[in-house]
Amino acid sequence: MAISFLPVSDHRFKKSPFFACNDRPETRYGIYNERLYPISSNYDEVAHYQHLKTFACLYDVPETPLRITGKDAAAFLQKLFTRNVKKLKVGRAVYALACNHQGGVLMDGVLMRPNDQEFLYVQGNGDFLNWANANLGDLDASISDFNSWVLQVQGPTALDLMTAVTGIDHNAFSYYAVTEAEINGLACYISRSGWTGERGFEIYSKDDDFNGEALWQYLLCEGAPFQLMASDVTSMHIRRLEAGILDYGTDIDQSLNPFELGLGQFVDLSKDDFIGRRALLETDRRATRVMGLRSHEVKPIRGDCLMNEAGDSLGAITAGAWSPSLDCGIGIIRLDRPIDPDVALRLRTETGDFQAELCPLPFYDPQKRIPRL
Repeated sequence: MAISFLPVSDHRFKKSPFFACNDRPETRYGIYNERLYPISSNYDEVAHYQHLKTFACLYDVPETPLRITGKDAAAFLQKLFTRNVKKLKVGRAVYALACNHQGGVLMDGVLMRPNDQEFLYVQGNGDFLNWANANLGDLDASISDFNSWVLQVQGPTALDLMTAVTGIDHNAFSYYAVTEAEINGLACYISRSGWTGERGFEIYSKDDDFNGEALWQYLLCEGAPFQLMASDVTSMHIRRLEAGILDYGTDIDQSLNPFELGLGQFVDLSKDDFIGRRALLETDRRATRVMGLRSHEVKPIRGDCLMNEAGDSLGAITAGAWSPSLDCGIGIIRLDRPIDPDVALRLRTETGDFQAELCPLPFYDPQKRIPRL
C-alpha cells in the first residue's frame, strides 16, 4: 500500500527544536517514538537523492537517544543486547540488537560510549525504555530519555563540514567513532554514522535547551561551501534501501529473530547470558526471510505481494523505491517462509504482475566501503 496521510492533532506528539525549519503547507509528517518528523516536503526526491550522493544533505530525524549510567551500566547492557558490550571502548559505537525472551528482535539501534561515565543507545521506533527498566532487576544502573534531538548530515562532503564546525579531524575520526563536541556554542555528541550508506555524521543534543532554528541555519550557512542542502526522508529512504538498512517497525519486528533478518553476525552466543540467548541457541529458524527484491519493470511499494507461477503468495514488500543509480525498482521483501532462490517469481501490484528476482542485501556498495572512506 502507498503511504497515506491523515490530518490529525499534534497535541500529544513532540515537535523537534527544528520543527519550524521544515514546517510549510506542503510538509507531511510521520510519528516515530511519539515524535513528529517531516516525511515529505514535496521536494524533487530524485534531485535530492542525487544531491545526497554528490554533496551533502541535512536531515531532522526522530531517533531517540537514551542515556545509561551507573556502576552496573555495562552489566545491564550486556544483559539487554545480543552482542558483547564488554568489547565496546570509549569513543566507539556499534549496531546493537535487543531480543525478547523468545528470541524475536525487540529493538535495533546504535549503542555508543562517548566517555567512561555513560553509554547512549539511539533506539529505533518502539517502547524500549519501559522494557529495559522492567529488566533492570537489582543492578545499580539507570536508563533514561534525556530529551536529546538528532540531526544527520550525510553525503560525500559531510565530513569536511564536520571538521569545519567541530574541529574534529575527520581523517582521525573513523566510521562509528563517537565523541563530545561543541557546535556554535551547543554542547553535543557527534558520531560518524547515519542512515544512508553515505559518508556522514550525526549530532545529538545533550537536552532540548537550545535554539534549534539557530543551529539549523548555522549548519546551512557554514555548509554552503560544501553544498549542504536541507532535505527530507524521501531522499534518505532511497539510499537506505540501496544500502540494505532495515527499519524497526517497517522491516523488523518481534516475530523475526536476528538470523531470519540476516543479522546473525550481531549475535554473540558465546558471551554471558542475555535475554533471548537460550531461544536463539535452540531455534531451528536460521534461514534468512528478509531479503532484497529487484524488478526492472516496476517500483515496489509496501504491501505488494511476491507470488510464484502457481499464484501462491510467498511474502510481501515492507518498503520499496525506484533506484536511479541501479535503474530498477528495489524493495525489502519479507518472506512467509524460506524459498528456493531459483524459483520463478512475480510481484503482484495494484497495476498488475511483474517479473522480479530475489537478491542479497545491500543492493549497492555490498562491502559498505562508501561510509568508511
